[in-house]
Amino acid sequence: MIYYTKHAKERMLLRGITEDMVKNSFLKPDEIGTGYEGKSLIFKKFKNGVIKVVFINKKSSKVIISVIWKSLNKN
Repeated sequence: MIYYTKHAKERMLLRGITEDMVKNSFLKPDEIGTGYEGKSLIFKKFKNGVIKVVFINKKSSKVIISVIWKSLNKN
């Protein structure tokens, strides 16, 4: 199960990132890491750039904290 905080939903809408893009990031991440205060990170490349998904692992779910464009193509 994936849950989105209000902040994450607002940022996704603002940045043009869809729930399908986030789900795809979990299914086939390009990179996995650990962020600030032990939060989990995944990175996924799309045609517009790379998104970074910041989340917390719970027992049977993931809570999305924020979703950010890490880089954008200039072309």
